[in-house]
Amino acid sequence: MTAPEPLSAEGPLPPTRFGEMAGGGIVRLDAVGTAVLVLVTIVASFWEGTATDLLNLVVSGALFLGGCAAFTVGFFRAVGRSRTEVVDLAGLFYLTGSAPRVARRSLLGLWFLQITTAAASVVAVQPPFGVMAPVWGIGLLAVWGSRHGSFPVRPLHDGPGRRSAPQ
Repeated sequence: MTAPEPLSAEGPLPPTRFGEMAGGGIVRLDAVGTAVLVLVTIVASFWEGTATDLLNLVVSGALFLGGCAAFTVGFFRAVGRSRTEVVDLAGLFYLTGSAPRVARRSLLGLWFLQITTAAASVVAVQPPFGVMAPVWGIGLLAVWGSRHGSFPVRPLHDGPGRRSAPQ
């Protein structure tokens, strides 16, 4: 049994934590990846050696490949939605106007932390494998936007240029 949504005079209140919103699992996954990246980058910046270089490569490579896969899934899901909705790139990749404030702040904040960590790894870690990792954040932004983003309905035109109705 789920708890009822809190109500205000205008209707349901927006979620205040990412655990309460749609796509909270995507935000948690992003937070775990970001935390691992930050931790490994700190370790690799203080202790040089083959083991830390390998750990840094594995974590950064996994986040890069996972981000590529997530980006692809999010992009193709958005393509499917674009037949019936007006999916814009700012709403899909940066959640501008398509997500609640808590989701947008959480996902963009984690992505900016990944970018900052990657930039710091260029100075502090040799070789700086961490520069690959921010693909993780943009990939999960695309997944969240394509799955949970709200976009306006595409108007139907019955003019001569229309070949088929959305499926």
